[in-house]
Amino acid sequence: MAGSKALSFRAAADGETVSGKFTGTVQLSSGKFAIVEKAHEFTLVLWPPVIDRQLGREVAGAVQGGSVSWQLGGQRRLGL
Repeated sequence: MAGSKALSFRAAADGETVSGKFTGTVQLSSGKFAIVEKAHEFTLVLWPPVIDRQLGREVAGAVQGGSVSWQLGGQRRLGL
């Protein structure tokens, strides 16, 4: 996937904040993931349905215990 995007993959660690542009989703054997891109890298994080409305926009979220708390439009929402 990194080769087709010409970006480096960066895994998100527990407790880390992920931010960037939400560019799409990918279905892997372990579930559906959101693709969050920055200038030279992308991160895959568990996809919640609430993030679909943010496609093409900047998003931010904190990775915590296998889920992501998304900051969308000034409101904090939990994604599973």
